[in-house]
Amino acid sequence: MMKKSLIALAALAAAGAASAQSSVTLFGIVDVNFAHYSVSGGDSLNVLTNSGYNSARIGFRGTEDLGGGMSASFWLEGALSPDNGNATGLTFQRRSTVSLAGNWGELRLGRDYTPTFWNLTIFDPFGTNGVGTQIGFKQRIVNAATDPNVVRANNSVAYFLPPNLGGFYGQATYAFDELTTSNFGQYKGLRVGYASGPFNVAAAWGNTDAGNPKSATQPSVRDFNIGGQWDFGVAQLLGQYDDAKYDNGVTSPSQVTWLIGGLVPVGAGQIRVSYSTTKLESTGGAEPKSDQWALGYVHNLSKRTALYATYAHLSNKDGSALSISAALPQGIAGVANKSSDGFDLGIRHSF
Repeated sequence: MMKKSLIALAALAAAGAASAQSSVTLFGIVDVNFAHYSVSGGDSLNVLTNSGYNSARIGFRGTEDLGGGMSASFWLEGALSPDNGNATGLTFQRRSTVSLAGNWGELRLGRDYTPTFWNLTIFDPFGTNGVGTQIGFKQRIVNAATDPNVVRANNSVAYFLPPNLGGFYGQATYAFDELTTSNFGQYKGLRVGYASGPFNVAAAWGNTDAGNPKSATQPSVRDFNIGGQWDFGVAQLLGQYDDAKYDNGVTSPSQVTWLIGGLVPVGAGQIRVSYSTTKLESTGGAEPKSDQWALGYVHNLSKRTALYATYAHLSNKDGSALSISAALPQGIAGVANKSSDGFDLGIRHSF
């Protein structure tokens, strides 16, 4: 009897040790803001919306220590709409991955961010949220039906370099199309960067295959971008360049976007500013162009809670009809060759 009790206690102790090496975390962001959008010669709109500073989300992540420097982890993250409480049929389409990691790097499987997306969001003072988001990203989200891997890729296999390479980092991704008659949506991407002290720079390439035949609604998309950041202490300077080429089998127009911006710490807050321009470069005909200025301020009440305000002005030329609210949760349509204005006032809390 005593022997059985000792065995049971040993088993419980082993189970306790195993569980101590694992962790599961509930996390999320609740971000709600008042926004106003107006288009010269068009409509105006007042809304209580969400994700003006950070994307509202809820998720679960966990890590298990496998020993010998190896670990396994999972990440399940879904989108929220806290302005109306909508989480009906919650899915984990923001990220849904399982990983193995070690001194050799990380192998990650599932739905995840593409290599080319990272430069667009990291090297933009406004990330990819709210009216201040760089203008080329807004246009590409509008075209997401023909460019499905702008942000994330389904069915992806990704490898990440280990973090001990003297400042060098990188990611390679392949995403299956899972189709039998066409490979539309198949994605291949690569990102390589270097970060040391105040300096960070990265370049990325990605390709979404159109399959056969190519068309205006099903083009091949080849994307190249580069971005950088330099922290001078009193301010951070950011910049990025993105060239997305759409090959529809007849023509191959490119959407070329530039951004320059800055982050300036002010007490418990931060000033954000950017200028971005995007142009559809074609082999003939009009080449629509849009420019945008954005200015914002974030005031941190704590490490988790912040108040923010952003104003942005967009100008369209040569037939462009992009709206300041394009790609946002709620918005209004633009008018060709007309300007557009918008602002966000909100609060963000993370947990």
